[in-house]
Amino acid sequence: MAQAALTGETPGETPGPLADHALSQRPSQRLSRRLVLMLALAMLVNYADRGSLAVAAPLLSRQLAIGPARLGLLLSAFFWSYSLAQPLAGMAVQRWPIRRVLAIALLAWSLATMLCGLAGGFVSLFALRMLTGLGESVIYPANARLLSEHAPPHQRGQANGAISAAMALGPVVGTLIGGLILARFGWPPVFWVLGAASLLWLPAWFATPLPQPTVAPAILRKSGPGWGEILSRRALWGMGLGGFCYAYPPYLLMTWLPTFLVNGEHDSLIRMAWIGAAIPCCQALGSALSGVLSDRAIAQGQDESAVRKRYMQGGMGGCGLMMLGATFAPHGWVVVWLGAAAFGAGWMSTINFAAGQILAGPAAAGRWMGAQNLITNLSGVAAPLATGLIVAQTGSYRMAFLVPALLSLVGLAAWGLLTGPIRPLQWRGSGHPE
Repeated sequence: MAQAALTGETPGETPGPLADHALSQRPSQRLSRRLVLMLALAMLVNYADRGSLAVAAPLLSRQLAIGPARLGLLLSAFFWSYSLAQPLAGMAVQRWPIRRVLAIALLAWSLATMLCGLAGGFVSLFALRMLTGLGESVIYPANARLLSEHAPPHQRGQANGAISAAMALGPVVGTLIGGLILARFGWPPVFWVLGAASLLWLPAWFATPLPQPTVAPAILRKSGPGWGEILSRRALWGMGLGGFCYAYPPYLLMTWLPTFLVNGEHDSLIRMAWIGAAIPCCQALGSALSGVLSDRAIAQGQDESAVRKRYMQGGMGGCGLMMLGATFAPHGWVVVWLGAAAFGAGWMSTINFAAGQILAGPAAAGRWMGAQNLITNLSGVAAPLATGLIVAQTGSYRMAFLVPALLSLVGLAAWGLLTGPIRPLQWRGSGHPE
């Protein structure tokens, strides 16, 4: 039984009369730093691997004769499967032992990344990137389930801030290491090295103790809300639409920044590697500060819903203004504006994840985050596709920056009017908020 509690697996007991009591338990008062570190490292390698194609693109597109429009389609391939698989990933982490689900997912996306280095053309790269997206789809629902169940309110922002900072640092590691490899050895080794390095996470994950569930998995599977009830909540659509607008600028930069710097700003591959690594550092800084400062405000007695919404909307508005500035900035200053926009994206990313966990609660966190992330990550399909078409039609990368600037207005309305208060929702059949 002790081992079952440690791994997140339980014998097949039938839920008894204590089920409602189990669902009403509050999160434990301390979240393991080691667990947060492992989730953050998983996010880091996740984003390093998903950004590998963008790093290789300046040389890969020339050698394989892939133009801007087709490159945009190729850069979006990851997000086709990644987005559509989110609900299935949410169901998987809600139903099965989370240790195994996350380990299998990481193994799949790492191997798919390595195989990209053997691809010989557009079709094979497209298929392998879709396979990478399928494996990576598990990461956010898994985080949501663990943090919604075990992170107390005064620690939720910091835990999500650490994971969001790692999310931003993934492209730093991928762009810097991948860019230096690209400059010296060409594009295939970029995929081989990044994919293989990700596998180093697995032994540490199996050695990491998982907290004893406050809700038994057998109870969680039978007591949580169904898809119909989750999809009927206005807050889900507000969070999803706001998330789409929030994620658009980071995905634009993740997929097109290296090519923009080399082809648009005429930087060398080495300079591209360093600038491409510096800009996500700004996003990581925004994520870390947002998590710490928002938690501090809540610990001092400020209303959690008001604090979370204030940080979300402040980051959204600031990011939009910075993307507008980047559109018209002089050469040499555009990277400063893009760095500031990345800081704003990081500022709101921490709270975006925390808000979904708060609204859903332990009984719905996996499925909720799967649905929320499906909507959010459609921006990963839209951003590279739209940018490729804009560049192909206008010859200008800068004009593509206007799109996220305009979307920030939509995001402000979605999070401000559609979402409502950031408080635990009451699910039918539980008789209380989760």
